[in-house]
Amino acid sequence: MKISVVIPLFNKAKFISRALESISAQVKKPLEIIVVNDGSTDESASIVRSFSKCDVRFINHDKNLGVSCARNSGISAALGDFIAFLDADDYWQPNFLEVIEELYEQYPNGKVFFTSYHFYDGRTLTPAKHAHLPSVKGEVKNYFLSCCNADLPITASSVCIEASILKTVGMFPKGLMLGEDQTVWGKLACITKMYCSADKAAVYDLNASKPCSLEHVELSPHIYYFDSLAKDDSTPEHLVPSINYLLHLSVMSYVRKNLMNGNKRTALITLKSNRYLIWDKYRVIAFLLLLLPKSLVSRFFRYARTFR
Repeated sequence: MKISVVIPLFNKAKFISRALESISAQVKKPLEIIVVNDGSTDESASIVRSFSKCDVRFINHDKNLGVSCARNSGISAALGDFIAFLDADDYWQPNFLEVIEELYEQYPNGKVFFTSYHFYDGRTLTPAKHAHLPSVKGEVKNYFLSCCNADLPITASSVCIEASILKTVGMFPKGLMLGEDQTVWGKLACITKMYCSADKAAVYDLNASKPCSLEHVELSPHIYYFDSLAKDDSTPEHLVPSINYLLHLSVMSYVRKNLMNGNKRTALITLKSNRYLIWDKYRVIAFLLLLLPKSLVSRFFRYARTFR
């Protein structure tokens, strides 16, 4: 298993050394490390060029083209037969590539492998909460179901994918500002088996990521890709109900953010007419929350999250 590591980089001078350090500390070494500098204007590029603990292939974009273009440049340049992605502000535990290789050895026909992960808030590590995934390791029976009422099963820093199948699905969609990675995992789930390990071998840094602003709430555009998957005759029939339910939950997340922002009119219009919604307890509760002040709505959602 020859693994190329691809890191998209844009203005992450504070974090990129940590990401590279975590690769150099791997028990199993990758074939290569590719850093794609996507038009950074801070010291990110010079930090990478001066990093001496491991060899780094450096690709430079003169201007910022977006994370999808950066990842695609890395995929196109990679020499390995598998690509492991690592965002510049995340990092791996020393056993990440070892766990990936163990999965590959057990499931040699697999094309998508991933591990569980921790969230890091700058002080503590909190394990991601998963559902409908193997308790130790194994095949993911329904990727879309595992996305429902849980933390996402795959992050861009916890997955390793065969390079050829990434090219088959068109790599990462350009111009998508949110959920671009989710579209790729969704397409892959419809055409190949996925295998995962419960080992929490990757770390997603919440402190480094841009927080979602409640002042500007919009539907994540990746749901329209999922909608097209649900309607595609080639999508396995047993996945379609879970895709449709995930679409419902994605819209309900949009409703939740609008309710927390006090934007009740948008929430009401969405609850009444959005075509992806079904009638369930979440939709009924959302209608009831329209009657509460913003402060109580926020408190309700904070309380409800602890019981997810």
